[in-house]
Amino acid sequence: MNNKEFTKRYYLDRSKGDSIKWQRGRKLSCLPMWVADMDFKCDERLITALNDFITKADYGYANLPEDYYDVFINWHQKRNNVRYKREWIRFSKGAVDAMYQIIHAFTQKGDSIMINTPLYPPFKASILQTGRKVVESKMINNDGFFTFNYKDMEKKFSSGKVKMLMLCSPHNPLGRVYKKGELEELFELCHRYHVLICADEVHSDIIMPDQSFVPALSIKEYQNDIIAIIAASKTFSLAVFSHCHIVIPDEKKRERLIKYQQDYHTGSVNVFNALPTYYGYMYGEEWLDALCNVINENYHYIYNKLSKYLEISVLEGSYLLFINLGKYTGGMDAGEFLIEKCHILCNPGKDFDKKYAGWVRMNLATSLSNVKKAVKSILEIIEEKK
Repeated sequence: MNNKEFTKRYYLDRSKGDSIKWQRGRKLSCLPMWVADMDFKCDERLITALNDFITKADYGYANLPEDYYDVFINWHQKRNNVRYKREWIRFSKGAVDAMYQIIHAFTQKGDSIMINTPLYPPFKASILQTGRKVVESKMINNDGFFTFNYKDMEKKFSSGKVKMLMLCSPHNPLGRVYKKGELEELFELCHRYHVLICADEVHSDIIMPDQSFVPALSIKEYQNDIIAIIAASKTFSLAVFSHCHIVIPDEKKRERLIKYQQDYHTGSVNVFNALPTYYGYMYGEEWLDALCNVINENYHYIYNKLSKYLEISVLEGSYLLFINLGKYTGGMDAGEFLIEKCHILCNPGKDFDKKYAGWVRMNLATSLSNVKKAVKSILEIIEEKK
């Protein structure tokens, strides 16, 4: 189906409901384009399957569907050419919960953990709140195309204090989908300095049509150095269902996580929360491909209209766009500037790194009509500032 057909069929008017995203927009009288939460409903077959389960009214204790693991494994093999094994897979309530479990299980209080900034705030928060130390390596910005600073990372690894790298792939908020060579160079550094890699890949299904996602665990020579966090919550807009996978090929590391989960009674599966993921992987491929085309169109519309005025990140994956408004804000925080001047609600760049106060993160998982409204408001302010 084309983009107009997809939007007509799946766009969800959330403006009057209990959506956190839209409630805050109403409160501020703004078009909400902030939290990573899309304005499209799931494929009808997912909804029908979930409704069928609810209608049967069998809400007793239950196991996962017998073919759950096969469905998960086949999805990732078909789309990303990576083969996971059933015994590698553990569960958590969500990606952030998985971060906390992995930090607790594999590091000690006082250990240093590296992140690549600017970055989704819970990465840093999970390190600090567990009593670990944050080591930042800032991404290099080449006109909106961000890359790793390998020299800086190696210098910090060489101290011997960094025990873990928390990798965000695709990167939130920068939209990068790393190439195999980039990851190989990064993983070799980590291997050389005995740094465990925790790879958050929750946005890995939202990939632009001209890009290919490289899963961390597809680079086989480094599999034993990597723990991957994988979920369908962003893929199919399932945030209300808390369900996530922790994939660990190395047996000793897997046993270590299992022991932590047993000690703290965590890692169990809520089958009801797992079912939408299962149905999504079964039925949602055509829907997902159409969604990615809509996001890609939204990105190119913004880029074509605004890139001659604003620095815009190169969107390769996710539906989150990083935009530099600093030339027009007069020193004002860019998030506040958009609320006050344009009536658009985005995530402030300073939340991802205090040095990015002139930037915002904009959510493109919405209708082209909403994107056009946002662009029109921004252009009007740019014209006033000229």
